[in-house]
Amino acid sequence: MKDLSQSIARLLQKAASNKDKDSISDWKNRNPQNERFLQNLETYWNSHADISRSSSTSEARQRLISRLSPISEKRHTKTFFLATKLQRIAAILILILTITGLSVYLSSEYIFPTQANWIEISTQAGQQSKVTLPDGSLVWLNSNTQLKYQMQRKTRKVNLSGEAYFEVYHAEKNPFVVETSEATIKVVGTKFNLSHYPESNITETSLLEGKIELTIDRNNKTAVLNPSEKAIYNAKDQTLQVLPSRVSNDISWKEGILSFENVPFVNFIQKLERFYAVEFQYDEKQFENKHYTGTLDNLSIQSVLDFINLTIPVNYEIDNKTIHLKSKQ
Repeated sequence: MKDLSQSIARLLQKAASNKDKDSISDWKNRNPQNERFLQNLETYWNSHADISRSSSTSEARQRLISRLSPISEKRHTKTFFLATKLQRIAAILILILTITGLSVYLSSEYIFPTQANWIEISTQAGQQSKVTLPDGSLVWLNSNTQLKYQMQRKTRKVNLSGEAYFEVYHAEKNPFVVETSEATIKVVGTKFNLSHYPESNITETSLLEGKIELTIDRNNKTAVLNPSEKAIYNAKDQTLQVLPSRVSNDISWKEGILSFENVPFVNFIQKLERFYAVEFQYDEKQFENKHYTGTLDNLSIQSVLDFINLTIPVNYEIDNKTIHLKSKQ
């Protein structure tokens, strides 16, 4: 919020960099009310342009001189510089008031559209979707994911079943809460990935920016994550771990890339089923001690199977949307 406030202040003074302009443009696009606020702010600022500009122009000087009584040159010069100084102080005060108003607006709990009912969005196997919430937060939904959200004055609530990547709009007085059937995550403004599928015992969240607090509903275990960390909760044995994370790998699915690092074969196959909208049939006992590590970059399902065969020897048969696997070992 502080950085954005400073960017807008520089914009008002016509000293904004391209980075400032990009940041402001992104902020305006998140919420129509933000654009209206900026328009009003610019109107207010421009209405005081004669004060906020330097008063050393000849026209301003003549207006000032015409209001002064005939006095000596020495007295005139002293009075002129005193007036100039006062006008510059006034300009600084206007800027302070403008930024203060902006800061209050950016941290306000009343800037978001609200709705009492829950809104639901879902994706099917093989589908992905990008959603902009009413508060301007961005959410990317992975395959087989259901997202419900509700925006209120004091809280922003989201319910997730599946996997999603969040870029949460910063609003300190409006906490953003993500709930799953196992855990609750509280954030203010941050970027993170969360995965919790009903058929899996694992809840996993990775943090790219900011800070999040994960609470396990069943036993009240908590974990506070910093950037480049992930929390993994296993509902089967009720263990909660915080580990270093390559977050770029965890969110690469947004770009059609699947990254795996020592993932149990069963979990690996589940991700493939969701991503490619296929069904695997195989004997789990043949693969119970197998793990997969690798990156699948926008590959066809047949190419994926060929890659698997390089590290985990398998025979496979594709029957439309059903894939039969059998270990060679």
